[in-house]
Amino acid sequence: MNKTITYSGMLWLLAAQFVVMLPFTLYLPWWLIPIMVASVIWRLRVLKGYSAQPNALVKTLLVAMGVGGLVLSGLPFPSLDLMLAVLLLGFAFKSLEVVQLRDGVIVIFLGYLLVALHFLYTQEILAGAYGLLGMTILTGALIGIQPAVTVLNPFETVRSHLKLATLMVLQAIPLMLIIFFLAPRLPPLWSLPMMPGQTKTGISERMTPGDIADLTRSTELAFRATFKNTRPPQAQLYWRGLTLNYFDGKTWQQLPEDYDFINFKNQVKGEYALFNKNFELRGDPIEYEALYVPSGQPWLFTLTPTLNVEGDVIRAADYRVMANTITQSPALIKASSYPQTIRDTKLTHTMRHLASQLPQGSDPRTHELAQRWWRESGQNVERYIKLILHHFRTQEFYYTLSPPLLGDQNTIDAFLFDSRKGFCSHYAGSFVFLMRAVGIPARVVVGYQGGKWNEQGNYLAVYQYDAHAWVEVWQPETGWVEYDPTTAVAPSRVTEGSDAFLAQEEGLLRQSFRAVQNNLPWLSSLSQQLDALQYQWQRWVVGYDHDTQANVLRKWLGDFSITTLTLVILSVFVALGVLWGIWLGLWRKPRLTLEQSLMHELDQILAKKGFKREPAQTVGDFAQQVSSKQADLGKLLQQFAQHFESLCYNPMANKADTTQQLKRLLKQLKKAPITQLGRKIAPLKPSRISEG
Repeated sequence: MNKTITYSGMLWLLAAQFVVMLPFTLYLPWWLIPIMVASVIWRLRVLKGYSAQPNALVKTLLVAMGVGGLVLSGLPFPSLDLMLAVLLLGFAFKSLEVVQLRDGVIVIFLGYLLVALHFLYTQEILAGAYGLLGMTILTGALIGIQPAVTVLNPFETVRSHLKLATLMVLQAIPLMLIIFFLAPRLPPLWSLPMMPGQTKTGISERMTPGDIADLTRSTELAFRATFKNTRPPQAQLYWRGLTLNYFDGKTWQQLPEDYDFINFKNQVKGEYALFNKNFELRGDPIEYEALYVPSGQPWLFTLTPTLNVEGDVIRAADYRVMANTITQSPALIKASSYPQTIRDTKLTHTMRHLASQLPQGSDPRTHELAQRWWRESGQNVERYIKLILHHFRTQEFYYTLSPPLLGDQNTIDAFLFDSRKGFCSHYAGSFVFLMRAVGIPARVVVGYQGGKWNEQGNYLAVYQYDAHAWVEVWQPETGWVEYDPTTAVAPSRVTEGSDAFLAQEEGLLRQSFRAVQNNLPWLSSLSQQLDALQYQWQRWVVGYDHDTQANVLRKWLGDFSITTLTLVILSVFVALGVLWGIWLGLWRKPRLTLEQSLMHELDQILAKKGFKREPAQTVGDFAQQVSSKQADLGKLLQQFAQHFESLCYNPMANKADTTQQLKRLLKQLKKAPITQLGRKIAPLKPSRISEG
């Protein structure tokens, strides 16, 4: 460990550090890699004698400049990003003081840690493959920094190190698989909280006109869903996420007060909990399984009403399903929805108040319009709703991702009477306002509508651009009933999916790529196959939690106990050890080298002729003794000794020709006659170590 790292060892460290740090540039400051490269180049110049080793003052200044750069990068404090950036900065600067072997080992072990930490940002299948590549390069660097004497050229040396490193990583895979499948899936002892400033994706708990329109410009995945039986029609795929009740004149939100996640969860479990008496179960269920990508939020999106759920979730009185914790890893649920169920024919005072609230004195023109339509409908709810939808359908209303600004006051008036251009949030918000203006309880629901069916994987992929808002209206006879005012303006958005509408929008980069996919069927098929592979990775590798493990083991072992599982694990480890021992040849007789094999055959031939060579006696010495008694036999032995010594000690000799000569002499020795059978030749005192 006190030996100095060579020039080639530093090159190995440079390659390993570059491979480890490269994927972090997608999330952290990119200039950390140039710092690492500059540090290694400085160290290489020191080894060449072109530069001096940096002293303590220079190192202190460099560290201060690096920390200052991190501060100027705007990383929030405290945050996971900042902690990892500091670790990467130290990883880069460590190259400046790599002198001895122990320094290089520290760098490599830190690299192993960083490979694991990268999975905090992404757990996709490509990240897993890149992690294996990083492990292999780091292991190759661990081999490359060791002092060694070799006659290989640089290219052969690199290939040899990479081959050995790959073999070592492959040898670890069986043990990795056993631990993955059989080790108990315990909950983490600690977790990193969502720091201020860290990214949250997907639908938020507030809706201001234009928010969902901005979200639909994102091609990020929200979740994937598979169905046990027939997939429901596109027009029925309303994935409920949040219910927005409170309106302040511009923004819709869940409740009048703002709660953090813990307090909101307590509110849901207490005052807004779902009870079986709230609904009347009807019809056949839609059974499905949904796998959600990490969003940094607790919202899960389910078909309304989802009444049976398997997973760590909370069900609320508004029929939403939310995770019990912030989703920082893929979340899987199995659920059943009953679309024909009648919900809440009786409303509590709290729920009625939430579904009827309007800001005082806002939007007078809309209030006047609502009163006029209410009188025209004869105060019949169904006719009143038809009047509103007919107005949206027949007047010059437009569905667009780029609606004009509505100001901060009387936004409903500005939309219904002035701009008449909006997205689903505009139509849903104005519809609910018109209902509440005449005393009919109503609320906004936000989530996703539709999704893209993957033929290769037989699942539905729902993306952020599928974000949608619709409404629910309450009546004593029917309870909550869904309405989507968007269908009055852009029916293709619901019946054909978001692509049908978004394809008409100009200036969307992702639409040009989707157009290429549509024009090239093979590209679309390849994209679906890759996405299906990613889904299987998320479902069975990243999403392999305690419940999934229990189901898999129950399928393999039946009703297993801890004792059964322990015996299985021990049996697997014993079997693996035996197979490993067989592969290493621990129970196999040692294989003889070519030289040992030739000497063994010679001793057998001489033994049959009555001669015995002592183990410490060379062939040349033995040939001289035999020559005094058997001249012809001794002459053949002397020729054998000359060729054998050439095979062992002459690097310029032709190994193949020399071997052929030795085998020819063995045949001649085998046929050579002798006159004194069984005579034991007393050996001389050996003068050198035997080749055998």
